[in-house]
Amino acid sequence: MTNMVRWLFSTSRFTAFYLHFCIKFPYIYDFILFSICLFLFICRFIYIILLPILHLFGASFLITLPPEIQDPQALAHLAGLNFYLSLYEQDPGWVTFIQNELNHNTPLEDIPGRLKLFLMEEKLSSMRQDVIQEFVALYQRIGPYLPIEPYLVDEALRSYLDHIHATDSFTVLQASYQDLRENEGGSVFFRDAVSHNRDLLEAESSARRCLEVEQRIRWEEIPKSKASLERAEHEHALDLFKSEDLRRELEKKRAG
Repeated sequence: MTNMVRWLFSTSRFTAFYLHFCIKFPYIYDFILFSICLFLFICRFIYIILLPILHLFGASFLITLPPEIQDPQALAHLAGLNFYLSLYEQDPGWVTFIQNELNHNTPLEDIPGRLKLFLMEEKLSSMRQDVIQEFVALYQRIGPYLPIEPYLVDEALRSYLDHIHATDSFTVLQASYQDLRENEGGSVFFRDAVSHNRDLLEAESSARRCLEVEQRIRWEEIPKSKASLERAEHEHALDLFKSEDLRRELEKKRAG
């Protein structure tokens, strides 16, 4: 084996072998390069086609960056973005949009800045969802009115956040979340949000109460209706027996 390697790489013999190989297969290098490019193109094409489909069926994907991006701060922002995207169920179209923006529509030098903007947006969205979930759960437990559908409580809270211009304020949302977690029913944020939506919550609570009363009345009427039906059936049976007895008496009189 050693002798063969020495023979192959000796200057004269290797040159002769190389020239002979190139003459016999003149397009071998072009073929190899073409095969590699074709393989990469097919892989990229399959990835682009399958990504939206897999998102549609609930597959979980992480945002990736072009391999040229090796900046430590950009990679840290990428890790943070993927973390916040994993906290709540995401719209597949939104995740695909982020990936396309970073990989296809943003110059390499602008990717770190665009990535930071996406990170800030997801961080804000995640905190907003935390506040909404905590508020809805707290209202269902200790709300001053009859519990109503969670989506109505969600709408009420969003209305209050818009009213105080806190929908896009991470600082206010974070302080509100801490207030809800630490003080619960005594939370200033909770009381103010309920007070701001008092008319809506009272109306929905009254509607819920009326619905429950109506359902209770219907359930209470079922045994009464059943008893009335049984009584009517019993009276009808007695009438049939009386009619049968009268018929028999008349037949006896006629026979006598």
